[in-house]
Amino acid sequence: MMRFHKVTIWMLLLRVIDVWIGKESAVTKWIIGISLVLVLSGCAGTPENPDSTGQTTQATSTPVPIPPVAERPTVTVQRGDVVDEIIFTGQWLPRDQQELSFEIAGSLRSVLVQRGDSVSAGQLLADYQITELEDQLVTAQIDLETAQLRLETGTEGSADAVLNAQFALADANISLESTTNNAPWTNLESARIGLEDAQRRLDNAQRAYDNAIADPSTPASQVDSAYQSLQDARSALRSAQNQYYAAAQSFNQHQYSLQRAENAVLQREIDLEQAQAGAGVDPEQVQAVRQAQIRVDQILADIARSSLYAPFDGVVLEVNYRPGDQVGAFNTVMTLAIPEPKEVVANLSFNDIQTLDVGMLGVCQLVNRAETAVQCVVRAKPFTSTDADQTVRVAADLQGDLQLGQLVEVIMPLETRQNVLWLPPRAIRTLQNRTFVVVRTPDGDRVVDIELGLQTADRVEIITDQLQEGDVIVVP
Repeated sequence: MMRFHKVTIWMLLLRVIDVWIGKESAVTKWIIGISLVLVLSGCAGTPENPDSTGQTTQATSTPVPIPPVAERPTVTVQRGDVVDEIIFTGQWLPRDQQELSFEIAGSLRSVLVQRGDSVSAGQLLADYQITELEDQLVTAQIDLETAQLRLETGTEGSADAVLNAQFALADANISLESTTNNAPWTNLESARIGLEDAQRRLDNAQRAYDNAIADPSTPASQVDSAYQSLQDARSALRSAQNQYYAAAQSFNQHQYSLQRAENAVLQREIDLEQAQAGAGVDPEQVQAVRQAQIRVDQILADIARSSLYAPFDGVVLEVNYRPGDQVGAFNTVMTLAIPEPKEVVANLSFNDIQTLDVGMLGVCQLVNRAETAVQCVVRAKPFTSTDADQTVRVAADLQGDLQLGQLVEVIMPLETRQNVLWLPPRAIRTLQNRTFVVVRTPDGDRVVDIELGLQTADRVEIITDQLQEGDVIVVP
């Protein structure tokens, strides 16, 4: 029975050792087990319970069942592709959009459209409550009339004053005629025509580039050519804009000169009338009239800017305010878009945006509908975190009856390793600076050091010449 105890203890110790040092080789396990059995055998040499005749009476013991050690899970080294990809969702929206806003702050009186409505160019979309502006206009007009009435009153003049006023009026008329004849309107018109032509060429170049990059079958040389044409068109537009601004500034300066000349004639006429009537002119009263006129003009301009009209035929994508809401100047009231073409519009963190490149190919599909998958391409992205448009635009030819704003899943492969050995991440062990796996062989488990290549959430590329496809790896 003592021998049975020894064997039982030996087997139990081997089981414990197997669980404790599961990463060691079979030879190491046997050496440790034999050493422990020898120690236990030396400690158990004295017989127990001797009887009166000097013989040893051994106690009867019940064999203890040995629990089976749970088999460690294993995985198999596989060969295939390891793909690092970014997956994100976006909305199916029109490509060409424009945000509409008022130039001044105010309270909305009415919003005449809602999301999804089709509108025509020139259609009234929303307007402000302008009752207060209308009251201000009435007050300003009264102030203007009062200032003009005060200006008409004056003091007696003399014959010399009348003569001087006549000469001054004649000089003012000559100056006005000279200023009118020297109007640089031809330069401005030429610059305007040049600007429109440059804008047209840019629109054509942009359309050609968008069409080229949206078609995956377009050769790279053609895309590069379209991109270069787009850059040239942008440069030409900037040059045309500069020429137009210079011509406009010159024309505006002339307009100011013309207005001053006209005001001078008007002033001389008033001076003459007052001189003839024997009244003098008070400069403060003249200034009061001018200020009152400016105030009236400002209020009229604010009233004109209190209505929002559609700049083109399109569909309303979003309405951000309701009647009665306070709206700040240049706050986006609604977004208008041309219905076709549509594309995927996604909002990503700038770190994720930096992993993408314009022209990158991927797969787009409706969320949870893999049968709708089609090839897609990154059409546009922000290049800095301060760009006005911080969305990623992906062109795709999705088929079917898609709803405006429907969610689309985009899968963009960032890096691919083809026909390589790979394991799931859970099979890889690390200890300090050592990366290894435990390979199960007929002779026992052995440790193999490895290098890691491309890593994804479910696959890790394995770089080593000591592993082959089909090798069994013990999972920790």
